[in-house]
Amino acid sequence: MYNAAKEAIDLIQVVARDTKLSQSVRREAKRLLSLAASEPEMVWDRLEALRQRVVPGLPLWPPDCNYARCVSVDVFWRFHLSTHYRDFFRHHGQYSRFLEAQADPSVVAHSHLADSVLVPAPHSWLIPADRIAGLSGMQTRSRLQVKQKPPYLVMIFPMALMKAAGVGVREPRGLDAVPGWFSQWSSDDVSGERIDEDIPLAALGDIEWRP
Repeated sequence: MYNAAKEAIDLIQVVARDTKLSQSVRREAKRLLSLAASEPEMVWDRLEALRQRVVPGLPLWPPDCNYARCVSVDVFWRFHLSTHYRDFFRHHGQYSRFLEAQADPSVVAHSHLADSVLVPAPHSWLIPADRIAGLSGMQTRSRLQVKQKPPYLVMIFPMALMKAAGVGVREPRGLDAVPGWFSQWSSDDVSGERIDEDIPLAALGDIEWRP
């Protein structure tokens, strides 16, 4: 059963235990513990305000390898489809069945992408592409500790295209867990994990279908 107060406390702890954040930021997060029981939604609002204040000052550097972003069909449908296709397929299950019926789902999915910012900064979680190369859907799920079951769509961002598009990367911090309420996030979860500012469509290479 969902416990909003517990989730709020867990999210606070994700930030407060991140030793790569400054002590002042960690203390500010800890002070929100007094709100967790009575105002869990306010905890999220305060942490999000803290994230927006701190994250822009974190250093970025040029990518040093190809990166990947693995998403469920649900996430792909919600956040990456053009408005035209998202309105046509009224539910991610309908879109998933459509893709599964295609000879090459990855090519079809690529043609349905929105021609704008492909991945907004708060959701730009990336993994070195070679860490999940050649894996099945279930193997990918295990490696990345993804909650949703396959099939997945894996976006590949080649290093050269990322650099040409001005994409930089950095280590994720506890505050990056706030937008998605990733209350179980740990810096040791996925080796080599990175996060970026907005990722444009121009940085995308291929899309892989992982059933």
